[in-house]
Amino acid sequence: MRKALLAAASLLGLMAAPQLAGSALAQQRLVVAAYGGSYEKVMREQVIPPFEKANNVQVDYLAGNSTDSLAKLQAQKGNQQIGVVVLDDGPMYQAISLGFCQQVTDKAAQDALYPIAVLGGGKALGTGFGYTGLAWNEKLFKERNLPAPTSWKDLERADLEQRVSIPGIDNTYGVHTLVMMARINGGSEKAIDPGFRAMREKVNPNVLAYESSPGKMSEMFQSGEIWMAVWGSSRARAMQLAGFPMGFIAPKEGGVALMTATCAVEGSPNPELAQKFVSHLVSPEVEAIFSKEYGSGPTNRNAKLPPEVASQVIYGEEQVKKLVAMDWETINANRMDWTRRWQREVER
Repeated sequence: MRKALLAAASLLGLMAAPQLAGSALAQQRLVVAAYGGSYEKVMREQVIPPFEKANNVQVDYLAGNSTDSLAKLQAQKGNQQIGVVVLDDGPMYQAISLGFCQQVTDKAAQDALYPIAVLGGGKALGTGFGYTGLAWNEKLFKERNLPAPTSWKDLERADLEQRVSIPGIDNTYGVHTLVMMARINGGSEKAIDPGFRAMREKVNPNVLAYESSPGKMSEMFQSGEIWMAVWGSSRARAMQLAGFPMGFIAPKEGGVALMTATCAVEGSPNPELAQKFVSHLVSPEVEAIFSKEYGSGPTNRNAKLPPEVASQVIYGEEQVKKLVAMDWETINANRMDWTRRWQREVER
């Protein structure tokens, strides 16, 4: 009897072991902090589920804009709970400089990207391309026989007085505008004075509002209050898909690269899983999903897009080469000073 009981107990133990092991694996969690809205929808419905299945992990998603997610990293310093973060490229450079990003361990995934998409020497990777350019109401321009914009200098045109909107310095689009006005007037990120002078003396008379809210920008276009704006390719594309007569171009001096970027967070739980998720986000398959559903161009050279999608996003070596890169190290070092100066000289 004793032998029978021992044998039964042993058998039950063997049967329970895989279940307990499976339960332990299922308890692995990875916290991902990234954008809300349409980006979150794509992540939850198409990107996260296959990763969870392949790695037997639960992904907890924290939705927020780049400023929110960066603030969470700062609040958790020394006790990080976020495993992977997705930010705009500018804030991502801040995250790198603050020591929040691990070095990427998947060299093959890194090498598959365009060089512009490798940030901080491989501390973060760009996951999707957009760009900042000029958006305009094609219908109103045609009705008034106005030439379509072709240059950043069009922000200074006399026929657009009080008909332009530019996001503020708190927004990446506003930073891009200031730097490009500096560049085309003989300055740079390291010599920003010409940019402030151009904004104050030449662009400001045309600006109805320095508006950072995408919703309010859309409303001003729809009401006819503004005819042209500095905006992002994905924002303009969304309005085109909604039926608005929106024109959008990369000015001849260049559209400014606006990347989404990701990194595995330094000091977080499950670093191996975090690194795997970073590789997952830059895989050709996932980038193709975001190109179709979100309007971002793939940073992975091996991503294949159907013609109807490829024609609507930054795609291929030649288009990527045309993007203008910002010196974010210099920008982030001076951004607080620029913000105060902008409030004093530009957005009064």
